[in-house]
Amino acid sequence: MPTRVFPPMPEIGRPETYYAKMVHRADKAGDTFAHEAYKVGQYVTLAMAPNLTWEQKLRYLTHALKRHCQPPPFPDDEVWMFYRQLAELVRQHAGQEALRLASTEDDNYAARLQMGQTRDKIMEDAELFFGRLVPFEYNPEWFNEEDYRQLKMIRDQWI
Repeated sequence: MPTRVFPPMPEIGRPETYYAKMVHRADKAGDTFAHEAYKVGQYVTLAMAPNLTWEQKLRYLTHALKRHCQPPPFPDDEVWMFYRQLAELVRQHAGQEALRLASTEDDNYAARLQMGQTRDKIMEDAELFFGRLVPFEYNPEWFNEEDYRQLKMIRDQWI
């Protein structure tokens, strides 16, 4: 049985043309693992664009998880681990981005409180913001457990 070579986890933050070129090379070589890795890199990079809303970012992140981080049926341990690492890369970046957004909003709420705005008004705004960012009842597939726990702690200060 030939030894498989898995590509390294993709670098995040490269231009989209880089990922397109690398996916094309992987396809030409018949390297499914590299194809999936570069697609994950592409979608995570797209999701990190600062001008996108959380909902837009989440579309890219969930697409990467559902389409490019799923092993084929009946994978061996190495293949399963490779796809698990890809999914963890997506979750790591999703959590970092959500924590960045939540921290910025937390600072904003604290400043508003110091300026004399009522806690009730801030709570209303926080319910809307965190309602979109952090589901109340469960940890969604796009967050790892630690990031979800931290997001809930930030949320619970205001709601």
